[in-house]
Amino acid sequence: MFSTCSTFIQNQSLLPLSYIVSQYSNVRSPRQKLKGVQQTTHGSKDISISRIVCPESLTETLDKLGECEFKDVCHLVTPKLLKHIALYGPELYFSHLSSLPSKRFGSTPFSILSSSASRTEWHESHVSHNSFLENKQNGVNVSSLLKDPEYKPLFNITQKLLRSQQNLSPYYVSLRGFKTQQSIEREALRQSTVTNRLKDGLKSKQRSISARTLQQETENNPRLKSLLSEENSEEVRQNIKVAFAEGYLAADPQKNQSRAMRWIRNFQQVLAIVVFIAILFSLMGGIGGSVFRMNVGNGNEVHPEDITVSFDDVKGVEEAKQELQEIVEFLRNPEKFTSLGAELPKGVLLVGPPGTGKTLLARAVAGEAGVPFFHAAGPEFDEILVGQGARRVRDLFRAAKMRAPCVIFIDEIDSVGAKRSNSVLHPYANQTINQLLAEMDGFHKNEGVIVLGATNRRDDLDKALLRPGRFDVEVQVPIPDLAGREEIFEYYLGKVKIGDDVDKSVLSRGTTGFTGADIKNVTNQAALRAAADQVDSVSMKHLESARDKVLMGPEKKSRIPDEEANLITAYHEGGHALVAYYTKDSHPLHKVTIIPRGPSLGHTAYIPAKEQYHLTRSQMMASMDSLMGGRAAEELVFGSELITSGASSDLKQATNIATHMVKDLGMSDNVGLRTFEDNSNQLISTGDSLGHTTKEAIDSEIKKLLQESYERAKAILKTHSKEHKALAEALMKYETLDADDIKAILNGRPVPK
Repeated sequence: MFSTCSTFIQNQSLLPLSYIVSQYSNVRSPRQKLKGVQQTTHGSKDISISRIVCPESLTETLDKLGECEFKDVCHLVTPKLLKHIALYGPELYFSHLSSLPSKRFGSTPFSILSSSASRTEWHESHVSHNSFLENKQNGVNVSSLLKDPEYKPLFNITQKLLRSQQNLSPYYVSLRGFKTQQSIEREALRQSTVTNRLKDGLKSKQRSISARTLQQETENNPRLKSLLSEENSEEVRQNIKVAFAEGYLAADPQKNQSRAMRWIRNFQQVLAIVVFIAILFSLMGGIGGSVFRMNVGNGNEVHPEDITVSFDDVKGVEEAKQELQEIVEFLRNPEKFTSLGAELPKGVLLVGPPGTGKTLLARAVAGEAGVPFFHAAGPEFDEILVGQGARRVRDLFRAAKMRAPCVIFIDEIDSVGAKRSNSVLHPYANQTINQLLAEMDGFHKNEGVIVLGATNRRDDLDKALLRPGRFDVEVQVPIPDLAGREEIFEYYLGKVKIGDDVDKSVLSRGTTGFTGADIKNVTNQAALRAAADQVDSVSMKHLESARDKVLMGPEKKSRIPDEEANLITAYHEGGHALVAYYTKDSHPLHKVTIIPRGPSLGHTAYIPAKEQYHLTRSQMMASMDSLMGGRAAEELVFGSELITSGASSDLKQATNIATHMVKDLGMSDNVGLRTFEDNSNQLISTGDSLGHTTKEAIDSEIKKLLQESYERAKAILKTHSKEHKALAEALMKYETLDADDIKAILNGRPVPK
């Protein structure tokens, strides 16, 4: 059954209009003679028109019509239609139309039918039929009535009513549309992803081809030719061409894109090309052809003619040079040794603190021997991918064998040759060192290849790496002594222009503990300072300033503006100096300053009087007393409530000394003569950790040593409080005091100018 009121209810349709139109389009012409209704309705004579059109819906629709629209509908009602309404269903509208105001009808044909008839009740169905219409009519197939041309005028009225009500509906009717190519492209443009932009970039070539094809078709278009060939003026034809070009450019999607989108598109294209080229070169490079390959062989080779370092350039390590001279002689003349049955050492391990010249010695060996030199750092063998470190070791030795005799130098070998572990977290961690062990002394011998390794952490190396047959020779490269420092100063000062006041022996005595790298840095810093001062040569003052910079850190231009903080710093640094001066076996003072250097607000520097080859218990206790002097001075002068955080570094150093004495050196009476390993850095416990009682004993002894040292420092400051005050006042006045100034103040003499 068709209902016109369905347009006022959202998401409800009793019968779509398209269904009626499709059914009604195939009916016969209204001019044909009416057939019997009995055949159309399958023999049912009592089926009324109310079974097709809902009276309530029509009544409601008529009530909502305006005057003009209502008159248009009334014109469609002809006497012939009224005859059929009266014949087949006079009760169709009578009861419902009578409820409408009489002014709505007037003299319209509806007024004839609004006087009588009773309403026919609709059937209530409890059994589902094939359609809604059949449910409404108790199983009678009403679709055949829709095909009868007799009801065409009635359907015209219904369609007219529907069209008139389309703009009167207070609700939006849910419509189902269909996606078009244009809507899909717009949606993709609004929600553009990287994949869509890449696809658009790949399609740009196809679009350009399509544009050229369209241009050719446009040029051959006869309609366009006729338009341009008509008898128009040249100006009109030119305007037509300009309009066509402007329209074409306005519709160009590339032009309508934003500048950011164009940059993104260009960047994606360039990135794709770069990635493709990188992968191609990775596949072609190297022997193994791995994508993640990085050559550690030929790429790190230094040719003999490029090595300009010799043993003459290495100063201060004469013993190390003597031991390496044998290796050089073997590389120069191997027949001299092989004729006697001697074999070339497989490896030489250079052990020493940082900056002592281990790398310089390795380059000097290759330079003296005149053989190729392969260098690699231990961290270069580490890789996130499993097995890459072992492969790089193989590549390095393979390249070296092809260039034998040669030298392989592995700096920081402790990072690749550390002790093997049984860690379950990284079961493949030992592959690199295992490959290194096999290459140095495995089934296949390396004839003419010497491995030089450098490390400052020998104890971390695997024992299998240190055995004879791998690193046969171990060369110690210590910190240079007084004679070595003087040689190094002589070598580096010979490269700069120095003044007549420079005394190399004084500099050598004042740089105890300096390495070759430190001395080189001192010389370079002095030359930079002399150049900044615009002088012709480097003076002793420049060298001493550079030494203090290396020893104490960079100096700021002036002290901080807070005088109260400067006073606290003066008493703090004065406490260090005073305790060190009156403590036996303490290091001699070098300089005291309250000008900030590095991270500290002040600094007290010490320089040993001679070379120290070992430390005594008395010297270590004196060092702790000097470190405690700063905090003790703050407490005695300003009170325990006003002590500052300036002693944090001092307390840390003192704690390290006490811990070293108790746990490593056996200098504790209560703990005894034993050592304790620190396993706090291990991820997995090995079961040999210290017991609770032992830990308490160690902590108690460390605390005892520190407390005794603090009390000794306080006792010295209380005894020499007058000298302490004079030293602090001198620091506030002069800001920096050297050893002679401190000695004069403590002895009651004026500060020398």
